[in-house]
Amino acid sequence: MRKFLLIYNLGMMDTELYTEYPYYGVLTCDDVNYDPDKPRIKDLLWKHYNWFVEMDRIGKARPCILDNVQKALLCNTFYMGYDVFGCPQCDNEMLFCRKCHSRFCTSCGVKYQKILALKAECMCVDTPHRHIVFTIPENYRLFFRKDRTALNLLFIAARNTICKITNEKIYRKEKRKRGKTGKLHNNKDNLYLYRNFKDAMVFGMIASIHTFGRDLKWNPHIHALVPEIIYDPVKDKIVHFHHFDFKNLRLTWQYEVNRLMQDHFGREFSHIKNDSYKQQENGFYVYAKYDKQDKDEKKDYSKDVAGCVNYMMRYASRPAMAQNRILSYNQKTDDVKWYYDDHKTEERIEVAETGLELLKKMIIHIPDEGFHTVRYYGFYHNKKKDQLERIYELMNQERKASRLKRQREQERRHKLRKARFRTSVCDDFNRDIIRCKCGAILTYEDSYNPLEGTTNDRAYRQECIDEMYQMWIHRKRAAEGPPAVKKNLQTQWS
Repeated sequence: MRKFLLIYNLGMMDTELYTEYPYYGVLTCDDVNYDPDKPRIKDLLWKHYNWFVEMDRIGKARPCILDNVQKALLCNTFYMGYDVFGCPQCDNEMLFCRKCHSRFCTSCGVKYQKILALKAECMCVDTPHRHIVFTIPENYRLFFRKDRTALNLLFIAARNTICKITNEKIYRKEKRKRGKTGKLHNNKDNLYLYRNFKDAMVFGMIASIHTFGRDLKWNPHIHALVPEIIYDPVKDKIVHFHHFDFKNLRLTWQYEVNRLMQDHFGREFSHIKNDSYKQQENGFYVYAKYDKQDKDEKKDYSKDVAGCVNYMMRYASRPAMAQNRILSYNQKTDDVKWYYDDHKTEERIEVAETGLELLKKMIIHIPDEGFHTVRYYGFYHNKKKDQLERIYELMNQERKASRLKRQREQERRHKLRKARFRTSVCDDFNRDIIRCKCGAILTYEDSYNPLEGTTNDRAYRQECIDEMYQMWIHRKRAAEGPPAVKKNLQTQWS
């Protein structure tokens, strides 16, 4: 008999193994560890799925919420499609179901986070980087909750802040020239500072937005990774920039946020802006992280660029809370316990609430469709690849070393290949997902893609979810038996 088994997959199967690590005693594709009693976010979504549908019907939920919830429920099921692999020596056959790639799926977010982090890490110049966190006051947060398009302003304000402190000479010159009018921008561009100035020093920055804290409250802030070098396009040389004036950072960040929000929100923001200059004379809080492993605490930069990038990309591509933070969940009473580590006291705090309340805290952090949570500025921008390549050449000349573009590209491809499905499963779980129990390697046979050629698949997803629920009802009937229980389950879903 042929054996069918569901295995986690993050997209199209790649049967190559991109690693040099020898796997001794590796488990085969038939060895799958699954704990049915482990609390999952999917259990909460199934429990309250009708609530999402009702909120979407009456227009109290953003369209992206129901779409992401549906995709997360159908993730790793036949309804998303699958690839068939068979063993050439025996009758064993495996079905690898495809993933949903949504913003609310924990397993898909892990793969997406690895790819984003590896791409950013390979792009970074080999120099110390400064990890900077830009925060806003608590009374500002509600504006971004009401109008989520305004979150773009936080990226622009962070970009303008770094641009200003790396171009102090141009700032003083323009201030003397246009000081009477109060404008320091081009007339054609009132958002981006010094974007059209030919003599401006070029900086680099990778920025990501986090809209939540550890307690899942709405707290939008920007994480930025800034290299401690700037490029002078006029003299064609790199300048090391180690000194970051924190008072200048905070005051400039405050000014840029207030200026952009005043233009966006208008009069309703005027009194809040004026109060901010009175109450926060030193500017908004800006935190520069130092390497805690370094004994010299005066250093406020991090040499571990990979660690900073992983932290930044972790919550830019995954749900607001990891699944392993759920301690327990009772489906009958809808009581859930989860924890978080307080950032200030470093104590573990346990929270007990209903599953619906927890979901309400999580779904507000789902980004809108098409919103980019990670952005690149300066010579890290895609349009500035020529400048980035020139910076690599100048740094090679300075260090009397040579890292050719071809070598860097090979290194980048090698790291990205390690994030492929088969290789990542081998590295993480010591299990080869396409190795049969007889020792042979499974070969590709066929694929099934039900979503091919469809533009709006919400109706299809709803049909699949209804069918999955009916199958769940039948399993419950077989397990529990009494008619009263069946009736209660039916009314609970409806």
